[in-house]
Amino acid sequence: MNFNVNGSSNTYDYMNSFFSGLNGTSGSNSSAGPSSLLGDWYSVQNGTYLKVAKKFYSSEAAKEIQSKDAVDKEMQMAKESAEAAISSLGKLMNDDLYKKVSKTDEAGNKTLDYDKDAILKNVKSYIKDYNSLIENLGEMEDTASLKTGVRLVKQADVYEGALARVGIKITSDNKLELDEEAFGKASMKEVESLFTGSVSYAKNMQTKVMQLYSQASNKMNSVNGLYSAGAKQISVDSMFDSML
Repeated sequence: MNFNVNGSSNTYDYMNSFFSGLNGTSGSNSSAGPSSLLGDWYSVQNGTYLKVAKKFYSSEAAKEIQSKDAVDKEMQMAKESAEAAISSLGKLMNDDLYKKVSKTDEAGNKTLDYDKDAILKNVKSYIKDYNSLIENLGEMEDTASLKTGVRLVKQADVYEGALARVGIKITSDNKLELDEEAFGKASMKEVESLFTGSVSYAKNMQTKVMQLYSQASNKMNSVNGLYSAGAKQISVDSMFDSML
């Protein structure tokens, strides 16, 4: 079959005559036949497809970046708050904090006793960091981190009675609240037991907070890796568009 493409007919006439022989077939799919392909062909030729495709890929890239940034922000917040809680817990777990120091009373008598001011300072620092961590966990959407957060809260509940004896209360929103007056009257030996030793409150909490930190780090690395792969795909798609 020969087609005269050099005559008076334009490209549209040529293409239309070619497809007209294929049109008109019976059946429900006839309207979506070759004539619709002709429309697609003209969309490519006049740049409509290129404009739509570029808009699609740019919007998808924007969504990818937004998603990555949101996850990065959430995981960074979790890492920083977990790191702060780990640091303040570490200071409370240091045996040196509970070494008795020499003190002189008003009558000039010297005694060995706990440095209550130093212990109180570190307890307050930990409670501040812990409460910040709990607050940040409440704003997270990552399932794994939330599950570890629940385990963290449940672990704290195990020690609710022991904490209360030294003036530390677990509030209804799972934060810690310090009664300084009650703490001052409490046995520092009990405080030491709470924050030192392999089966102490501090040790168990440290394990859970470290899990949160690790999960946040792994999540960030995972998302960054996926984003890099996605960025490469978008780049390839953009190259394809530029050739149309």
